Amino acid sequence: MTDTLSFDDLVTVATIGVARKGLPAAALAGPAGSYPGAVDAGDPAAALLDAAALLTVSRRAGVQPVRGAGCPPGAAAGAAPELPARAARALRRIGGGHVASGFAAADSELLADLLAAARDAGYVAPAPLLPDLLDAAVRTAALRPVVAAVLGTRGRWLARHRADWRQVAELAPPDRISAGQPDGDGQQTWRTGSRGERRAYLTRLRDRDPAGARELLATGWARETGEDRAALLTVLARGLSAGDEEFLEAALDDRAGTVRDLARRLLARLAGSAYRRRASERAAAALRLESRGGSPRLVATLPGMPDGAAVRDGIDPRPPSPAIGARGWLLTELIAAAPLALWTELCGLTPREIVALPVSPDRKTEVLAGWRLAAVRQRDGEWAEALLDAVGREHTQNRPPAAWPPDQQLSAVLPAGVRAERIADVLLTGRDPGGGPMNVYAALAEVAGCPVPWPPVLAGAVITVLRLATTRTTLTPLPRGLLDVAKRGLPATGDRDYAAELTRLADNYPQTWSPLLHSCADIIALRRAFLEEIR
Repeated sequence: MTDTLSFDDLVTVATIGVARKGLPAAALAGPAGSYPGAVDAGDPAAALLDAAALLTVSRRAGVQPVRGAGCPPGAAAGAAPELPARAARALRRIGGGHVASGFAAADSELLADLLAAARDAGYVAPAPLLPDLLDAAVRTAALRPVVAAVLGTRGRWLARHRADWRQVAELAPPDRISAGQPDGDGQQTWRTGSRGERRAYLTRLRDRDPAGARELLATGWARETGEDRAALLTVLARGLSAGDEEFLEAALDDRAGTVRDLARRLLARLAGSAYRRRASERAAAALRLESRGGSPRLVATLPGMPDGAAVRDGIDPRPPSPAIGARGWLLTELIAAAPLALWTELCGLTPREIVALPVSPDRKTEVLAGWRLAAVRQRDGEWAEALLDAVGREHTQNRPPAAWPPDQQLSAVLPAGVRAERIADVLLTGRDPGGGPMNVYAALAEVAGCPVPWPPVLAGAVITVLRLATTRTTLTPLPRGLLDVAKRGLPATGDRDYAAELTRLADNYPQTWSPLLHSCADIIALRRAFLEEIR
């Protein structure tokens, strides 16, 4: 028995019995020991129960202050203004925070839209919102960059006190991390700062001294972790030049696959790089233009197994699906790795004319797959539109997205206006761009993928579909799906009041599903209130 009585000591006494064991005249352990008068010393059994009650309450709620401990330094107010109170309330309502604490995961896309608007307007989140925003970002990965961008000085200070929050704060863009903070001892930041702080410092150095930033990165490259090497290597995308080629070529031999992939992507963007020349030579040897009797065609030659240099450049001989032949997959990879400008130079034709050419022998699928991959990687809208218009559905059979990017990925490369016009035409005509009947679920996926807010041509098409739907008692999949995305996509500001139009549709043609129209209108009105406050 110790000098103080713990709860376990009381259990021992109770098990043996106070008549045999007796209750030692010792102080109770912990905060309960501060109340000796609460124990009835004249009745051992009552004293045992009183002591047990005190220790139980102490264990659940009692706190013994730590003497001599100081409070951590508070966060200084940042230079950026906080969101106005009305905007913060609208944010809470859209995220469901007015009903329960935190932000609902289902509203993460809407929340991201408004936080991005606040970021672009130069605002940071007010202090009361910070814990819930950080928790939402921990739970939903897509929210992390935009939450990090509106944390401000207080938010980054708060995030340092929890490991999961700290990972969110490190995603802040370099200019946000350094906003209002002078470089001070930059070398100290580089040596001991967090990943985000080091990336911010390297970015600032890259902007004013590109070669110096590259040399600083190269100096301690071998000592960095794989994750840090990948995060820091992305900085070289700013001001990428021929001077970076040697460093990036060396990174092709890095032990981390993410670093090798990043180095390949950067080298592929570098005009005149040896990497691009190697890729062009391999692709030109596998696919060439022939013209016999005035009828041009592409002739494909199946490549052999790649040598070490090709593997180093990222050519993987393993097909992503057992249904794809190994040599056919290598043909696709060689074409995907080459600059798309190679084909217009070699053929002297436009992308639309090139993709329409026959391929001999019958390797059209492998060739088209390579061009689709290249169009997505190189963000080439002209090639993407040509491929979307020229390709039928038969080519997609047995090919996963890694070997055949779906139409939505190609559409994402198109200029926003072109993409909106294409899908608006599909909604209004009920036909896909190839002339076949509209696939409702593919159309909904395409609408959901369009940047928000939608341009007038797409917003008008959606309203037209919803207006036609209000005459029906049953809500079919197309209007139901459009309502799900319209609360984000329909513009909240501008001359046309889409919230009012939806409300009139619901009131003029009441149906069992009219509350969905009202709900969508309410969200658009809340977005309008938020955006008006931050203008």
